[in-house]
Amino acid sequence: MKKIVVSLMTICVVAGLIGGGLFADFSDIETSRDNYFQTGSLDLKVSDFLGTEYQDPNVPAFYMVSDAYPCCDKSIFIDLENYGQGFQCQPWAYLHVKNLECYWVVPKNVWKWVDSTGAEVAAPVPEPPHEAIGTGFPKPLNEPEYVAECGGIAGEDVNGNPVVVPGIGVCYGEDCRLAEHVGVLMYAAGPYKEDEKPATSADVPSADWRPLPMPDPNGDGVTKMNELVCVEMELGQIPNNYGMWLHISVHFQDFDEEDAFAQGLIPTTYFDENIPAEAKWDHWPTNAMQKDGMKFDMAFELLQNKLP
Repeated sequence: MKKIVVSLMTICVVAGLIGGGLFADFSDIETSRDNYFQTGSLDLKVSDFLGTEYQDPNVPAFYMVSDAYPCCDKSIFIDLENYGQGFQCQPWAYLHVKNLECYWVVPKNVWKWVDSTGAEVAAPVPEPPHEAIGTGFPKPLNEPEYVAECGGIAGEDVNGNPVVVPGIGVCYGEDCRLAEHVGVLMYAAGPYKEDEKPATSADVPSADWRPLPMPDPNGDGVTKMNELVCVEMELGQIPNNYGMWLHISVHFQDFDEEDAFAQGLIPTTYFDENIPAEAKWDHWPTNAMQKDGMKFDMAFELLQNKLP
């Protein structure tokens, strides 16, 4: 019996030693609770020159120009701000012009209704796209527009003889050629910290405005509206809680004979702009763009990384 008791005690001691090795008497546990992983944000807001802020789907048309004339310039100023939170990198802002559409503007004062031969017609012209009445192509025109589009007498030569031109085509606005004669320039200022940004575009120091690189596929030094379609215009970086002012200038250009000839729209040039008496007729093709219009969308984009 005594041997049995001793054996049991020995087993307990060994078990205690083993237990002490696996489970220490002293311990301490610190628990980090409520850990989380939360992403930052980019939040682009667009404001007009009056400071009114907009976000989709309520961003209005900023560019609304009517009754434009050759060689006129129209500018708009737009404020872009990044109201994102907790974003450490500096995202890039872009302007994407898309959905360009040209059309013909119904004139307020109709000179006469004519067909392609110049004969007056009594029937009203349907809304675009136009439908032929008989064998003609009716359109309300004042005389210069009709001559530029359908052909006719555009002026006189140095001897006083009438000069007949062939015309460059009716409904010039509906094939978007108007966009080929509208030049675009863009400037940017900033980015500025939210509490340091000029309140209006007029408050931006002149030295802050910098011209933005513009695409020039034709190499003529002028970017046309049709050349901006589907191009991501890089505006610059706008970190969180920073803003940038954008200046967009649009110029309606003259369209002279040399351009029309180069584009194959007329067989030759008819006037020499170096002769003062004839200079006023050199840009007669511009008349074809009377009562033409175009509309387009401007998408302002803020991306985490710079596009390739």
